[in-house]
Amino acid sequence: MATRSHYPGSRPQLKALVLLLAIPVLLYWRAGFFYILDDWTALIQMVDYPFGQYLITPDGEPWFPFFHLIFYGLVRLAGERYYLLVLVNCLGTGMNAFLVFLFFRRHLSYGLALTLSALYAGAAVHHAIAWNSFYIGYLLSLGFFLGALLLTDDYLRSQGHTRLWGIGLCAALSVLSHNYPLVGLLALPLYALLVGEDSGRKFWALTGTVAAVYLLFALGYVSFAGVHAAASHNLNVFAGLPGPGYLVHIFFGAFLAPFFYLFWGHYHFPVWAYVAGVALFAGSLAVIWRWGRAPEQRLAIWALLTNVLPFLLISLTRYQRSVNQAFVARYGIFTLIGVLLLVGLAWRLVADRRPPKAWARLLPLGLLAVMVAGQVFSLPRWTAQYAQMSQAARTCYYVLSQENESARLPLEDYRKFCPGAYPVITPGQALGIRRFLNGQGRNHDF
Repeated sequence: MATRSHYPGSRPQLKALVLLLAIPVLLYWRAGFFYILDDWTALIQMVDYPFGQYLITPDGEPWFPFFHLIFYGLVRLAGERYYLLVLVNCLGTGMNAFLVFLFFRRHLSYGLALTLSALYAGAAVHHAIAWNSFYIGYLLSLGFFLGALLLTDDYLRSQGHTRLWGIGLCAALSVLSHNYPLVGLLALPLYALLVGEDSGRKFWALTGTVAAVYLLFALGYVSFAGVHAAASHNLNVFAGLPGPGYLVHIFFGAFLAPFFYLFWGHYHFPVWAYVAGVALFAGSLAVIWRWGRAPEQRLAIWALLTNVLPFLLISLTRYQRSVNQAFVARYGIFTLIGVLLLVGLAWRLVADRRPPKAWARLLPLGLLAVMVAGQVFSLPRWTAQYAQMSQAARTCYYVLSQENESARLPLEDYRKFCPGAYPVITPGQALGIRRFLNGQGRNHDF
């Protein structure tokens, strides 16, 4: 393919892996946090259901038995040592950043691919993942999707169809880890159609592979979650056609939010981050369309579509709540990849045409410095927010889970004492969770 670069050897790849694993561990690992937010939903299910039923039980709309399996094992190993779960999420973030590097390396130079993937690894949006252990489902889902994408790229350059089995397996594990990229799997055959050179038969083979994954997922969802699960949190989702707010939600989530996140790590963005994000978005597209050849332009179209596709489903279930839902940080770990690829393509095209002046060589470094500074200066806000939520959850948990019945908080006082906790758990559930985390209540019955 015209846009591809030579792959680095094993030593440069090892250096990149070490760097990309180290960045999130150094930035995001905090030992003082505790189970928060969606962690409690899974913990309640672990305690209330037999193990087999827990695996196949949906969590509202999502149905992700593979995530349930992995998360159950991690929680049993970690118990109340939450820092171990945070460390696993940090390592998972670094490993995904390495997979991003390997993909970028297929289309960009080694230095540019490493720079962009390092920026990705250090992006503050990963706080929403690393400090909430439940969100390892997103990390697993993204990792398997990236694995399927890399195998797709290899498949387009090779003979035979053995890689199709690996693509299908990775794609299936991706949606069984989290349902966010469900529609996004279409990016795999689209990669063959837009980026591949000999994409005729292979495009249809990839389309058939994705269709088979969809069929298996649909059978599992209907059998174990039921159609009613899709409307469990969105009662009117099937009531009529979506309005203009749906398209606005898609545009914000797929394009604007990740560009804003490049300059600031918290979704309460300063005004300058809005201006910089929109300017970089428009500038990158203008450069690619003005100076890019057909391969760069097709790759840019693929990156745009890859960001849009998941939101076709996500926006349908979230746009009626608030447009702020489009800026939820956990979606950014997916969409940042697409916008960084656009920035990388534009960066390379500008570098080929900039004048040989010192100031021209410093401009990209200045832009990178602004991005890094935005991530660093937004870290304290994330730290303070998660520390507050974690402390509140820890206090409620220890008070509610006392063995002595009289020492527990009444439910009414619990709601007053910890009104921001989600979900509301009963004293009996809190006690069961504490015993479960301490290894006293093993729930292995099928």
